Amino acid sequence: MNRTWWIGAAMLLTAASAVLLPKMESLHSSAVRVHGTLETFSPGSSGMVLSNGNLVDAVGVLDLSLSIGSVDWEDGVLTLDLKVTDSSLQPKEVYADMAKTFYFAFRDTENVDQVMLRVIAEDKWLGTARLLLAADARRRELSPELLSELQTADNFPLPGRLKAAFRISETSLWKNQFIAP
Repeated sequence: MNRTWWIGAAMLLTAASAVLLPKMESLHSSAVRVHGTLETFSPGSSGMVLSNGNLVDAVGVLDLSLSIGSVDWEDGVLTLDLKVTDSSLQPKEVYADMAKTFYFAFRDTENVDQVMLRVIAEDKWLGTARLLLAADARRRELSPELLSELQTADNFPLPGRLKAAFRISETSLWKNQFIAP
């Protein structure tokens, strides 16, 4: 093939990218598209600045029903594992702890933009751990109303709008063990 064909193909690909990439962004399933304009938690001057130096102390004061398995902080992303060790735990307790974690990250801190949360079932007898739920919440896409709705969720499956807003994924173990059919 001659060189002009390759140059033409590269120019066409560049032009197509300029047109298609903004269109692909509109396909993104975000809370903004579902709910319209949202009141977000914006960083203010009243919250703490989270860092590796104060991470354990800051997260350790959270009053959670679940125990914290691990916590990590890097570039505005707080990663947290919550451990379920009691099979009699109610889903509403898990949802409330998730909401408390998001409230802490987005209301009480200035520099957390994203929370990646996993809820893990830990069996001490067998020494195994299995994923139950995972969430990926972002400050700019959440409203206090959504957090309040998550905090007061009952023992039923979460509505689709909450799953979409918090990007919650549920495993079959969560559905079979904790959510009544």
